[in-house]
Amino acid sequence: MSKWRNWIIVAAAALLCGIILFQQSFSDRGKPERQAAGPTGNGNAADLPEKAEIGYLAPSFSLTGLDGGTYSLEALRGKPVVLNFWASWCGPCRDEAPLFTKLHKQYGERLSILAVNLTATDSAEAAREFAESYGFTFPIPLDSDGAVAAKYEIRPIPTTIFVDSRGVITDGVLGALNWDLLHERVLPLLEPSATDSES
Repeated sequence: MSKWRNWIIVAAAALLCGIILFQQSFSDRGKPERQAAGPTGNGNAADLPEKAEIGYLAPSFSLTGLDGGTYSLEALRGKPVVLNFWASWCGPCRDEAPLFTKLHKQYGERLSILAVNLTATDSAEAAREFAESYGFTFPIPLDSDGAVAAKYEIRPIPTTIFVDSRGVITDGVLGALNWDLLHERVLPLLEPSATDSES
């Protein structure tokens, strides 16, 4: 019995270390000096490849929303975007949902929020109930076949990705956010940088 208990403790510790290392590697890709210029070093976002990493153009997609509209990142260029990947059955997604409602109320005119539902593992009906219960008034694109989650290499949820007005990923967080962390990552998107004014 103690062998099983020890094995479970070791497995849990290894899993926790793996999550921490994955989170750290995502965060390390977004050092400030890379955020401004991107991997090409010239600051021209149009020259950047699409990749689900900080400093690259956010992978493009087009999804149908709960409201029947079509949502794409390209259509939102010129405005920063917060991409939140979630599902209705996810407890931490429920914990942070009110924060996105608050964020939209506070910065909705200057910032777009796309709450991408992982409908391949959820349902549109459950997503609608969730959105209504938390007062979501921003778009809920439905990733029905999981293709967008695959493009963004979404593993744990919630996952939130921050995209500047040029379409470049500036930050990403795996797991639930609190208000301070969310706000801290959104503010740089709302303040024009030297790179934005040059492009």
